[in-house]
Amino acid sequence: MSTVLASREEGELLLVRLCVESRQLEEVLEALAGLPFPVNPDLRHSGLNSVVEFPAYESRLDSVNAALAPFELTAETRRMLDAIRA
Repeated sequence: MSTVLASREEGELLLVRLCVESRQLEEVLEALAGLPFPVNPDLRHSGLNSVVEFPAYESRLDSVNAALAPFELTAETRRMLDAIRA
């Protein structure tokens, strides 16, 4: 069985990863909740930082980065298929 993780209209499905200072985590999650699409983040904590990961289509990255701009954060991405295989 083969699965394609892409949408003709929205591009490839990506794994978005953010490294956030724990003191900013609540505000960053609030900003992500305001995006025009649902975000179901996976959270991991390491010391004073938190890692936030969630899937998003590549056409939506501009809105993700705009939501993160006040925090001076930029989303790191990789293909979801590569993330699943890793």
